[in-house]
Parts: sequence; structure tokens; C-alpha cells
Amino acid sequence: MNSVSTQSRLNYFGKFIEIIRSSYKAKTKDKPFEEILNTILLDRREKDLLAEQIYSILFSTKFVSLLTEAEIGSNKGFFSDASTRLSYKFLPPVDDPVELRTQFDNFFDDKKDYHWVQAIPDENWYHFFADIFREISPALAEYIERELLNSILVLAQRAANLGIEPEVVSKIPRIDDLDSPFLGLNREVMLYVEKTLNQYNYSEEGRDSDYKHILVMISQCKTQVNYIYKHKDVFGISLQLTYMMRQLEQYLKRLSQLLELLQTNIKQRQWMIVTDLFKEFVYAENTKYSLRKHFSINLQLLTFKVIENTSKTGEHYISSDRSGYWRLFRKALGGGIIVGLLCCNKTRLYFQHLPIFWEAFFYSLNYSIGFMIIHILGFIIATKQPAMTASTIAANLSNNGQNPNWLETTTQLLIRLVRSQFISLVGNASIAFPVAYGLDWLYFYFNGFHIADPAKAHKLIGELNAWESLAIPHAALAGVYLMISGLIAGYYENKWIYNKFSLRLVSHPGLIRLLGQKRLNRAANYFEHNFGALAGNFALGVFLGSTSAIGFTFGLPLDIRHITFASGNFGIAFAGLNSHISTDLWINSVIGITCIGIMNVLVSFGLSIAFALKSRNARFSEVKSLLGNLSWQFFHHGSAFFFPVKVTVKENDELPEAFTNK
Repeated sequence: MNSVSTQSRLNYFGKFIEIIRSSYKAKTKDKPFEEILNTILLDRREKDLLAEQIYSILFSTKFVSLLTEAEIGSNKGFFSDASTRLSYKFLPPVDDPVELRTQFDNFFDDKKDYHWVQAIPDENWYHFFADIFREISPALAEYIERELLNSILVLAQRAANLGIEPEVVSKIPRIDDLDSPFLGLNREVMLYVEKTLNQYNYSEEGRDSDYKHILVMISQCKTQVNYIYKHKDVFGISLQLTYMMRQLEQYLKRLSQLLELLQTNIKQRQWMIVTDLFKEFVYAENTKYSLRKHFSINLQLLTFKVIENTSKTGEHYISSDRSGYWRLFRKALGGGIIVGLLCCNKTRLYFQHLPIFWEAFFYSLNYSIGFMIIHILGFIIATKQPAMTASTIAANLSNNGQNPNWLETTTQLLIRLVRSQFISLVGNASIAFPVAYGLDWLYFYFNGFHIADPAKAHKLIGELNAWESLAIPHAALAGVYLMISGLIAGYYENKWIYNKFSLRLVSHPGLIRLLGQKRLNRAANYFEHNFGALAGNFALGVFLGSTSAIGFTFGLPLDIRHITFASGNFGIAFAGLNSHISTDLWINSVIGITCIGIMNVLVSFGLSIAFALKSRNARFSEVKSLLGNLSWQFFHHGSAFFFPVKVTVKENDELPEAFTNK
């Protein structure tokens, strides 16, 4: 092992990796890259030299950092870890050369190395490892075992610390007592490590028995983690809890891997575990400062919970029968009436010529209060439906085969959604125009002048022109706000549950004296089911009311267009011009209002369904099948997308089984 200098060994191993890396970049169909490991080292002496160099590195470094932190992260917390990753992107830390992790990073220093590592099949890797590392000296084997035991002990202690964190304890009953599986796991691992290191008479049978007991404790710990996931509807979820749960899962997984590596006597299984760890480490080290990866992994569960909450609300926005269809229409009429009032009030605020901040403030207040009143009265705004129903659609996908009839049920659900959206849009837009028009003439009757003067009326009509104004981009921006407001609604509904606000309200002594227990219970129950929706409506009002002011401040052409408000504004403008406008303006305005509505819906639903599908890890093939089936239904039973008609399939219709409309 001393025949070659350390520097030469390191350079030789680095050149070996560089050869594979270059081969991957220059891969061709004639030379399948998957077999690269069988073509590089053909000479036994080269293989022995490579093994000798790696042995030297292993024998002179510490394993703990690599085995306990790679792909797991630190216990700093979600935002602290994100901040650290960001700072290390610009000013990397100084690594300790005696750590195996440092040497590992030096060799796999290309941020895309994990691509070629993962491109080589596992079977090829473990055959390669088994061929290279034929013999290990007793001293090195003892050193590796000691480092593995040290890492196992650290992993068990960290899992125990996380398992008794107050945020975890509050979700799992009696987890912080002496029977806690996390504390039990730590005790069993300490006993196992102590016996392995210090008891020379530690028999194989005794060691195997202790190992099996540790596996039982690991299984119990995983059960507790799953309990939190399964009951997230009961107590909600947070970024901090999501981060800790992911770390706990990683600790338990890594602990199981290292223990099995020590315990198994099957060489093939040992090299398979080494292969799995090797691929994990390369990917982890190549992406350890990736903010995108950090947010993507940790936000997935939170996003799932937030969107899941909007799904509960979204189910109320989809009609399934004729009576529900017309019920939505009546609710949309109610929403359109309120919007007509909001349009008139906003136009009057415009003529107050307030400073830009106060104009945005009162515009936002006008929108927010109006939207909240619409929700409290049980009315609806049509374009909010897609954002609230996207997760309901995503929930009906196959879910990895758990929903065998997903294609048919999801297609029918989408048809009902489109139908519900259509009648809601019709209800909102059809009533907002006459309400705003009538209120303007009522205003004229009492004051002698219209809400909007001719200049403002022409401006309102011009903003509806789909060809000569920015109505379409502004409608798309409104669609983005509608989607975000749906997420905000889910977030605050989750936050209400997570922080146990209902229980805190009904237990507040001051509020009990003020309102009485019964009224307080009713208030808490109402907010538990409506707080998220109220928060989302308030936020949507702020977005819509402040966008124009923000655009003015930064010199950007920012504004919003919403179909219901566009219809109301057209009514105000029509009245302001004494009901005299040309046919061209009528046609252009109707086309513009229609285009605004379509853009509102497409953007809002598109973004919302993307988030929902991402949170559920839906496959692209499912989405493709769904779109194909939906297209077939539209061309054969198009009326069902607009009216609650009963669709029948003729006997001579030869359809694929998945497309059959039962």
C-alpha cells in the first residue's frame, strides 16, 4: 500500500473518474455507456492499484459526516438551512481534509456527476465493486466497522432528539415518555454498539437478536411518522414539522442501511447496499447547495396539505345534477349583484383623486370586503372555482394505481366542472351589467350626473378591447392572483387547524364572559370551516386593488381584468354615455369580456392543476390520457360540457373501454 505516493494515488483515481465522465459526455449509440465499467479496467494490476488507492483514502479519513449528513441535512431548520445553502453558493465553507466527505467532494466535483453515476445500472456497479475490492485487510475492516458503528450511534441519537421535539410530541400522544420508540431505539443502538466494540464474547446469535430488536424499534418509529402524515387533516402541517419529518425518515432509512451492511453475510447484498449509498452520496453532494431541491422536497408535503384544504372547499363548486346546476346559477347571480355594487363604488373612489397609496388602499378594501361578503352570503365568483377545484381533480387521478377507474371518474368530474364554470360565468356576467347600469341611472336620478363622466366611460370601454389594449395579459395576471388566493385559502385553513385556534378560542376566559360559551362555540366552528376562504378572499382583494398602483410606481403597465368586473364596468360606461354606443363597440366589448373570462379561467385553473399534480406526483401519462378522453367526450357529447343533459351511448358506438361513458 506504500509503494505509490498518496498524491499519485489520488491523481490516478481522479483520472479514472474523468475517463468515465468524458465517456458519458461523448456517449454514442454504437458504444452503450451502461457497459463502461466493463471496458475501462481490463488489467488485474490496474484494478488492484485502484483498490489500493481507495483503501488508503478510507483508512485515513472519518466517515461520520458523509454517512450521517449527506442527503439528510442539518438540524438547523427549514429557513436556516436554506440561508446556509445560499451563502455557501457564493462562499463555500472550508472542508476538513480528514473527512471522507471532503475527499468524496474533491473527486466528484462536477455538479452533473450524478447523471452518469445513475445512468450505470445497479447490477453493473455492484459487480464492479465486488471485482475491485476482492480482499480487505483485517485492520481496514476493523476501522471501517468502527466508523460505521460510530455513524449508527450518531444517527440513532439524532433521530431520538427529533422524535422528542415539542412540535412532534404535540402531535403524537405519549411519545415523550419512557416507552417512546425513539428513546427506545437510541437505547437499543447504544447497547448494540457497546457490545460490538467491547464484548469479545458477543456471539453471532446475540448480535443478530439485538439487530432484530433494533429493526422492531425502527419500524415503530416509522409508524409514528406515518401517524403524523395520516392525521395531517386533524392537526395540520407546518414547514418546520415537514422538515423534521423528512429528516426523521432519512435518519431511519440510513440507520437501516448501515445496520444491514454490518449484519448481512451475503456479499452480493453488501455490495448492493454500497451501490445504493454510493449513488445517494454522489447525488447529495452534487446538489447539497441546491435551493431548488431544498424547497421542492420540503414544500411538497406542505403544498399537498394546502391544496388538499382547497379541495374540500372546491367540492362545493361542482354541480352534479340539474338542481345543483341552477343552484350555482342563482349563487352566481348573487355574486354578480355584489360585484355590480363594487364596480360603482370603485369608480366613485377613482373620482376622489386620492394619493396613489390611499387609492390602492381603498381599492383593495373595496374588493376585499366585497369578496368576503360574497362568501359570507353563500354567493360565488365564477373565476375562483378553478383555483378551488384543481385539487379535487388531482385527487381523482390514479394515485399509483389505487384508483382503477380514475380515467372515467376524472373525465366526468371535469365535464361537471366545465359545466359548473360555464353557468357561473353566465350568472356573474349577465347580472353585473344590468345591476351596474341600473345603479348608475339611480345615482343620476338623485345627483344629476353619472358615476362615470364620458371620458372615464370611453376609458372603461377601451380597456375591454381585446385587440387594442392589454386586456388579455391583464386578465392572465388576474388568473395568477386567483390561483394564489386559492393557495392562501388552503394555507390559512391549515394554519387554523395546526395552531388549534378553535380550541384556544372556546377556552378563552375573556371571550367566554363576553359572548357566552354557546355563541363562542358557534363562532369557532364557523371560523374553522371558513377562515381560510375569508383570508383568501381578503388577499385576492388586496392583489386586485393594489396592482395598478404598483405598476404606476415602477412605471410598468400593470393592471387586472376580471370578467365580472369587466361586465359591471361596461354597464357603468354604457350608462355614462347615455346608452349611446356604436355596434362596433358593443361587439368588441362583448368579445373582450368573453376573452377576459376565458383567460381568467385558463390561467387560474392551469396553474392550480399544475400545483395539485405536482403535490401528488401525478404522471404525465395520466394527464395525456385524461386530455385524450376529454377531447373524445367533447366532440361526441359536447352539450354535456354546458348543460346538465343525460348522455347516452349508442349501441353501435365502438369505444375503448376507458372511454366508455357508463
